[in-house]
Amino acid sequence: MQAHRALLETDEQGRLKDMPVLPPRTRVEAIFLVLEEPPSSTTAARRPPSDLSGLRIQGDVITPPIDASDWSVNDA
Repeated sequence: MQAHRALLETDEQGRLKDMPVLPPRTRVEAIFLVLEEPPSSTTAARRPPSDLSGLRIQGDVITPPIDASDWSVNDA
């Protein structure tokens, strides 16, 4: 079994606008999930909150502050 995703749209009467092309002589099971909102054509640019406007990051934010040897995750 292989999964193929197809995003389908309907017209004003709820009929499919374009049918997807499917493999010949095969059985296909379809489960339709109705999206709550139609996809918007304009995406707003993401911006940080204004509360963080004066924030400056200092130091290393990638390296964890605790050594891996201090964690007891691998101890069995």
